[in-house]
Amino acid sequence: MNGPAQSPPPASADDLFAAIHRDHLGIIMKVAHGFIASPSDREDLYQEILIALWQALPKFNAQAKLSTYVYRVALSTALNWKRSRQRYDRKLDDYAVALPALTATPGPESERLRWLYARIHELPPVDRTLILLSLDRLPYGEIAEITGLSESNVGVRLHRIKQQLTLASEKYRHEL
Repeated sequence: MNGPAQSPPPASADDLFAAIHRDHLGIIMKVAHGFIASPSDREDLYQEILIALWQALPKFNAQAKLSTYVYRVALSTALNWKRSRQRYDRKLDDYAVALPALTATPGPESERLRWLYARIHELPPVDRTLILLSLDRLPYGEIAEITGLSESNVGVRLHRIKQQLTLASEKYRHEL
């Protein structure tokens, strides 16, 4: 007795991911190249797209072609990555304004950013985490949730870190 035609069993996530990597790598590379000019940033975006595809595989129901799904996920990831990168760059610019002594220093922008990151790298790991989350403009409550510190402790520590960075920027300006 012939019943209704059965569809093949769904492919495992590993099989789908292997098929994506084997058959649709060009799509991922085109999207990454289309959104990012810098080779190192392009490689970062490429990795982000692969991660997003892996995470999205459980939602793939084979009603759309796999290539369509890859495009959809890759483009969405690229757009989000680009927006996130632009927000991050704006936050760095805003932070530079918060340190007037540093921004008043003549010299190329990249030198000031290197200086800022060098000072951030000198901070203890928890303080480094706090200032980086603050640069992302996360509210104290969310920073507290991420770090496990109290909201008031986050506020106090960030205030001290900013004071420390401001003093360091003044020393930097006087050394020039």
